[in-house]
Amino acid sequence: MRLHGVVLLSSLLLSAVGACDEPTFAGVRVTLKGAKDVKNITGCFGPTDDLVKVSYIQVVGQPVPVIRRDAIHGLPNLVDVILEDDNVTDIEPGAFRNLTYLYLIRIRNNNIRVIRAGVFANLPVRELNLMNNRIEIIDPNAFDDLPNLLILGLNENKITRISNDWFKQSPRVANINLEKNYITTIPDRILQNIRGVHVVKNVTIQTNIMLNDNLIRKIEDGAFDGPETLGWLFLHRNEIEQISEESLGSLKAIDWIRLDHNKLKCIPEKLVHISPKIVYYLQSNPLSEMCINKLNITTV
Repeated sequence: MRLHGVVLLSSLLLSAVGACDEPTFAGVRVTLKGAKDVKNITGCFGPTDDLVKVSYIQVVGQPVPVIRRDAIHGLPNLVDVILEDDNVTDIEPGAFRNLTYLYLIRIRNNNIRVIRAGVFANLPVRELNLMNNRIEIIDPNAFDDLPNLLILGLNENKITRISNDWFKQSPRVANINLEKNYITTIPDRILQNIRGVHVVKNVTIQTNIMLNDNLIRKIEDGAFDGPETLGWLFLHRNEIEQISEESLGSLKAIDWIRLDHNKLKCIPEKLVHISPKIVYYLQSNPLSEMCINKLNITTV
């Protein structure tokens, strides 16, 4: 699926020559696949004769403080964009445009604080990895209009709130990683725009949601209302004191839910029916003896 075969690698030093109003990549070293004999390009990636066949762009450990509008645009063969350890602090809306075959955007180990609306909208990207930044604020519309998005990585940031407005017109989201943030509450209807089951190239995929290693204390009634099934729901290593039956909403089946290392005294009986294996993933909770006996919990 990914273009990682034997292709030409070109490592060059970019220098802006004026085609971009505000160059993003001027003066940084970049690794390309699909470019041949490139010596000088502008501070953005566009559909010039030299770059039109580029399938892979990687910038690692270079100074790229702002990814500006049209930084990467109009490349008909581009599949992967990787920007790591570049001290990126901001991404302007329109930074990535007209990229028909884009599969992966990985902008991790940077210093982004805010994800604005429109930055990723209408891209065909399937995997968006924003791991290990400083993200605190995410616009409610930041992940809308991503028709092919399957995997979203937001782990190891500074996120304190999640929104039930996320993922409008993004129907294929199947893996959401929010572990190791500072989330304190799971609000009602957080999954209202999420489907529990997807079929991708004749393969059935269940949706996985990782919310472990946060500071979650409260799960609101109706929090998980929306899908009927989920694959993984990871809530371990939080501060959860109570889960109400009402919080489970429309859920009828969860393949694997973890609630170990919380502050639960018991769980709803309905949760055991939804996910029988939960009785093995309640370690390090102050469960009451009545709860242990009632639910036949053997490992605590």
